[in-house]
Amino acid sequence: MINVKEKKAEAEVKAKEDEQKAREEVESRKGDVQRREKEARRQELEDAKVMTFARHADDKGLNEELKERERWNDPMARLLATKKSSSATGSGKSRSSGKSYQGAFEPNRYGIKPGWRWDGVDRGNGFERKWFAARNRVKDQENLEYAWQMDE
Repeated sequence: MINVKEKKAEAEVKAKEDEQKAREEVESRKGDVQRREKEARRQELEDAKVMTFARHADDKGLNEELKERERWNDPMARLLATKKSSSATGSGKSRSSGKSYQGAFEPNRYGIKPGWRWDGVDRGNGFERKWFAARNRVKDQENLEYAWQMDE
């Protein structure tokens, strides 16, 4: 005689074993990077439990996280030497330590040197020159006012 309850229990145990084997197989196919990412996500969720609900501009953790985030369209990313870029090149040098323009060039607001293939022709509309002139004019005026105050 066949006991239906025993057969159901055996079928459930077999289904659980099959499910466990499938989970282990999926887990074994994953690489070390995926495991580390999964662990990092789990750790972030654990940290979020103790975090305050409102995060403000002075939150150091949030600021560091936003600084470390890589953006695909960030024009300054290649010029700034960060931990990631210096370790990614392998030698520890920044990416901009290669060829550079050797001639003279007008300064710009950001202090960025021209590329090594630049032909030396300024094709701008003169805004940078006007910007520097305005800043220098303001500084000169402040220095003159200070000198006049000291003169009296």
